[in-house]
Amino acid sequence: MTCRVASLAITALFLCTLSMASPSQAAGSADAEERAVDSRSHAWIKAALEGDADTFRTFATDDYIMLYVEPKTPQSPAHWVTKTRDQWVEQLRSGQVKYHSVVLKRTQVHLDGEVALFRGEYTEKGVRDGKEYSESGFFVETWVKRRGQWLALSSVFP
Repeated sequence: MTCRVASLAITALFLCTLSMASPSQAAGSADAEERAVDSRSHAWIKAALEGDADTFRTFATDDYIMLYVEPKTPQSPAHWVTKTRDQWVEQLRSGQVKYHSVVLKRTQVHLDGEVALFRGEYTEKGVRDGKEYSESGFFVETWVKRRGQWLALSSVFP
């Protein structure tokens, strides 16, 4: 009987230790995943800055979509525009879009299992359709973990 009580006590102590260790381990794991998403987004930017369309393509899902606001002009009101991954890649490859600098600030990752939102502010400079441009604003990227790798599913630039 004493061995059985000792065994139960040791098992209970072990389970308590596991339950106490789990939150910090989970937090450590979440921190690592948040850093991984942040790192992937910055690596994606690096590929864009280098004009490496083939590498740039590998950071997004096949069904990736970008959603952004085209500003109001004298000819049309402001409106939402979409761009697929392959359209963006082709713009990089053709030189239609070339980035000189992209800076992210006040970024934050919101993690929910295999889905992460990466949000913040951006400033970028480059050439688009042969014209120099400079813009800044807010962004939200949705990342999904597939086969152990974080991939961009969508980006929104309101």
